Amino acid sequence: MHRFASCLAVIAFAAFTAPAEAQQLHAAGAADVIFGIEGGGSGYASGIRRTRTMLRLGAEGYIDESPRHWLGIGALVELEPRAAFGADLRYLLRVRESMVLHAGVTTILAPNYMIGGTFGYAYRRELSKDLELNVNPLVNVYFLGGDLPTDTVIWQGMISVGARFGLF
Repeated sequence: MHRFASCLAVIAFAAFTAPAEAQQLHAAGAADVIFGIEGGGSGYASGIRRTRTMLRLGAEGYIDESPRHWLGIGALVELEPRAAFGADLRYLLRVRESMVLHAGVTTILAPNYMIGGTFGYAYRRELSKDLELNVNPLVNVYFLGGDLPTDTVIWQGMISVGARFGLF
């Protein structure tokens, strides 16, 4: 009888409790065209010159408990004069509805590799519930890699223009 009462109590508590709600992930796709200037090279690469035009395709997301703190990941493709591929990982802080700061790690993985940091500010204009325009001045600094001469740091001052879509 005691077991029956215990089972009945467990069923009663389970029936009248609210279900636990898990944290919900909110995500967006990202597509950007990036261009600018760079410097810091040596030899034939010394001086200031135009960067290669780059495409960034990625995703950004946050958990509903922390809507100001986002994580972003992107695939990078340098287009000219020959293709190069890389990736980045960013922490984004939404300071205001239209202002986002970011910092992270950026890499070029092939044909040679470079590893560095990326820092920037983004102005985001909401065009609809599911679409934001993104304009982002940013700085990349590459300090490690097989594509860097010894004791050289390559810096890039760039502008990224693109969109964030599918905000859910």
